[in-house]
Amino acid sequence: MSINKNPAQNIESNEFDHAFLTFCTFVSLLAGKKMNYPTVFLKILENRRLRDIYMELINEESEFAAISKFIETEPSITKSKYITKYLNKQKGPLL
Repeated sequence: MSINKNPAQNIESNEFDHAFLTFCTFVSLLAGKKMNYPTVFLKILENRRLRDIYMELINEESEFAAISKFIETEPSITKSKYITKYLNKQKGPLL
């Protein structure tokens, strides 16, 4: 969470953080186990319905922007071997 000078930006940032963590908790509950951020990210990439829910929760219309926000929020996922492996297996467009 970053602190901005503009109160509206602070509220928006706090709402996004809450929605992001709520979604990650939701995915973990659906799976019935504790999940790390790379695993949640993979679920978003693999499952269109989860991706739609995520986009709705964070109030984002573009899939690219929604995925970018996930990466900005949790940049460690870019170093995940699971993500790399999944992306390397893809033949066509990702989303």
